[in-house]
Amino acid sequence: MFTEIIHWLEAFAQSVPLSLFVFVGGIIEEVIAPIPSPLVASLAGSIAATQGLGLAGLAIICVVATVGKTLGATIFYGLGIVFKDLAVPRFGKYVGVTEKDLTSFGRHFNGSKRDILMLIVIRAIPVMPSTPISLLCGTLNINAKTFFSASLLGFYVREMIFMLIGYTGLSALDSLMNGLDMAETILKIVVVVAFLAVLGWLFWKRKKSDPALWLKSPKK
Repeated sequence: MFTEIIHWLEAFAQSVPLSLFVFVGGIIEEVIAPIPSPLVASLAGSIAATQGLGLAGLAIICVVATVGKTLGATIFYGLGIVFKDLAVPRFGKYVGVTEKDLTSFGRHFNGSKRDILMLIVIRAIPVMPSTPISLLCGTLNINAKTFFSASLLGFYVREMIFMLIGYTGLSALDSLMNGLDMAETILKIVVVVAFLAVLGWLFWKRKKSDPALWLKSPKK
């Protein structure tokens, strides 16, 4: 299925204006996580080069791509908020985490320059998986202004890197894209494993302090 989506995106890129492709493609690429993250931007860079688009034009196209990608990330930011509001109150007590704890932790990210800069850097790293970051920001109830502004700036740097790779027509483009995609996939696995490990440790710690925990079950 994902291969068909990739082929559709490649065909879509040849049939619509470049700005429309990067906007729609950025949303799809962000929402459907298994799609390689360099795909849309690097393909857009290649098309821009064949169309004779200058670097100034490429910079404008990158703005459109960034807006699309940020909108896609917002969906997972919202899902993180839903998880915090629905799942944590029901199951958080089994690992000693409450909604209040997450909200309190999220308040530390109050939109300061340090917070924005940190998230910008995370967003800008080409191999950093985007979806888990968006979910985490929502779950921790990180300030929406911080999330949006940092995502826009960080994604712009990330997308421009991929666009320039496609624009310059590097001979090793395919192998480079595969390497970046593999690195991002590995990081996704690492993030998931680390998250599960933290949950397991919290549950073990909670169980150790409350042996009767095994006998408890969530209320329906």
